[in-house]
Amino acid sequence: MGLWKVVRSSALALGAALLAVAAPKAPPAPAPVLATAPTPAPELAPAVALAHRAEDLKTAILKGDPEAIQAAQLEVEALRRAYISLDVTPLVEAMAVWARAQGMAGHPEVGLAALQAVDRWAPEHPSLLGTRITLLREQGLSGWFWSFPDLLRLTRLRLDHPGHRWLWLVQHLGMLRLAATLLLWGWALAVGLRYRNVLRHLWEEGLERKGIGPVPSAIVGALILTFPVLAGLDPMVVAMLWLFLLAPFLTTSEVKATVFILLLQLVHPALGMMEPWSRREPEPSLVTLQLQPQVQPVAPAALRFLPQDDRTFLAGWDQLQRRDWKGAEATFQGLVGRTEEQPEVLNNLGVAHFQMGDVAGAERDFEAAAKVAPRMEVFLNQSILAFSRLDTDAGAAKREAAQAAAPGAYARLIELNDAQKDVRTYPIPLPDTPARVEALARGLGMHLGADRLRLDDPAFLLGLILPLLGLALFLARVRGSIRMAHPTQCIRCGEPFHTTDSPDTEVCPKCHHLFVLRDGLHAENRRRKLDEVAAHQNATRWIHKTLVVLLPGCDLIFLGDTAEGLEEFLLLCLALGMVLATGRSVRYPGEILADPTSTWLALGAAFSALLFVRSWFKLIPRRG
Repeated sequence: MGLWKVVRSSALALGAALLAVAAPKAPPAPAPVLATAPTPAPELAPAVALAHRAEDLKTAILKGDPEAIQAAQLEVEALRRAYISLDVTPLVEAMAVWARAQGMAGHPEVGLAALQAVDRWAPEHPSLLGTRITLLREQGLSGWFWSFPDLLRLTRLRLDHPGHRWLWLVQHLGMLRLAATLLLWGWALAVGLRYRNVLRHLWEEGLERKGIGPVPSAIVGALILTFPVLAGLDPMVVAMLWLFLLAPFLTTSEVKATVFILLLQLVHPALGMMEPWSRREPEPSLVTLQLQPQVQPVAPAALRFLPQDDRTFLAGWDQLQRRDWKGAEATFQGLVGRTEEQPEVLNNLGVAHFQMGDVAGAERDFEAAAKVAPRMEVFLNQSILAFSRLDTDAGAAKREAAQAAAPGAYARLIELNDAQKDVRTYPIPLPDTPARVEALARGLGMHLGADRLRLDDPAFLLGLILPLLGLALFLARVRGSIRMAHPTQCIRCGEPFHTTDSPDTEVCPKCHHLFVLRDGLHAENRRRKLDEVAAHQNATRWIHKTLVVLLPGCDLIFLGDTAEGLEEFLLLCLALGMVLATGRSVRYPGEILADPTSTWLALGAAFSALLFVRSWFKLIPRRG
């Protein structure tokens, strides 16, 4: 039996082996196919290469290795040189975005290091300055002080830029709108509370004669005082209505202050005239299209309104970027004598000749370009040729001439020589002109210029006519009150009166006899009068304390100190306008990052707190 088991096991193993040999072979597994990155279009190659340089720079900054950062910077310089002095502003903007992200992650020092690494390519770029200000402020109070130089530079850039100037003014002068509105409302409220009894007397006297009770009279008064709001008019009309009703009772200083405040409301239409200018789109630029890498190819339709010679020039520039020296030489040779930009054409023709090895032809072209119109690039190219033939005196002279012609552009081109050691000459892009910018804008479907303010716009007309109409009606009522007797409010009891025998014209005859002469009043009338005086003085005291806490300056206006109270309340309105109307940040047209929070907001908050604390000290009892 043991032998039989061995034979059977061997037979089964042999059968399995035969079946395995006879079975058809399985098809071999396909070899894995490695995905290859698509080759970018030639016109997109600079943008792709610049994106890789940005990632290398970020990696070097995160390592904190100065040598790695310097090597990444040299790679960027080499890329600029390879693509005809490429404008790397997109890299600066990308690094600014990355730096802000590092700051939000709690690493402002990394973001500042990134900005320092790219500062050499665009030291005055708004995104770079704004990001540096934001990161410095994240380091505490000292960072706020260290950010002031950059803040001043950024402000100068905004005011110098024709498209950003108006938006900056609208943003920072917007506080005047809110300040003027708060001043009008606060003034009307303080004056209304000061003359509250005589104001009610205007309608309650007539209603009382008709036998109408106090509750219906109060309802009628509330409807009169709030009618503009109930009718859907601007709330500013309510304040003007109160001042119109109170006109006969105001003193000379209060009338002058009211006139000033009503004239100040004209700031609304004045700032409204600036708003169309603040909505201007940034103008397109042919220089930007030539120097900056494009993430999308420029559609031929965008250039269709340009003259044929300009489009030919752009084609020659593209050939220079792709190092098609022979094609560029033929293109620019065909433009000689045909366009107004002969210095640019001759200089670029000389660049093509030099890169092809025709030094004599390049020197001839540069000399012809210098005779037509001196350019920094032409002088620099002549110096390069002079140094290449070891003529150091002529080379130094031409280099000094280039530096004197355009110091900033000269410094940027000289930096390219640190990247590679081969000799390279530099072309000149097709300059921007109003006609070219307009043609490019038409091709891109853009609308240049600001929208004009329509003088028939309802909002503008309301803002212009309403203050003038309110001022005219107020002055007419003041003038009419001179010839008509009006009651005055007693400062002791608050009761309206027409005439008095007191030397103080603000004290009614009853209070004069009660507190000064101490005669002429029955005991019962004396008690009732003392209760009226106590009630009025108690209400006055609580109103004054409320104004001290909530509206500094209005408490002094309420007590009759017009000049000092108006000055304090005006400062408070300006400070609150800085906080509430300036806005945290604004992203200007054509930029990818918003500006940092305006310093006016912090100053307004600090100044508002100071004014409130100063006012609250009035509540502390004083000796004497």
